[in-house]
Amino acid sequence: MLVVVIILIVSGVAVPRLSGSFSSTRMKDAVRSTVRVARYARSMAILNQEDCTLSFATNRISLTTAKDTLVARRFSAKIKITEFENLADDNSGERNVLYYSNGMNDGFELTLEDDKNRRTTIQCNPITGKVTVDE
Repeated sequence: MLVVVIILIVSGVAVPRLSGSFSSTRMKDAVRSTVRVARYARSMAILNQEDCTLSFATNRISLTTAKDTLVARRFSAKIKITEFENLADDNSGERNVLYYSNGMNDGFELTLEDDKNRRTTIQCNPITGKVTVDE
């Protein structure tokens, strides 16, 4: 009986810690995917010498050219894009960033938020294409 009580106590302590680490892993995965796709968009625009469009929906990102879709990534259902700003100031209301064949882009700043209200902001410099993350 004592062994069962000890196992229950250990389980009661370990399970909440593990579930917290799973949600932080989902957030890290979403941030890494966004950064990688943004870097890939710049590379493909330069390499193919054609403009690419990086599109952001509530819980997914996609990279397209005039011909086809290069990348599409869906975040976990618990991760959402809560804020988005296109630094080109096009006022279109759409969440699109254009990458040009010279390596420049419209630039963006977006915020990802999970179900526990943890937020991460990702910024892309319009001239250099450098992507930075603020947690």
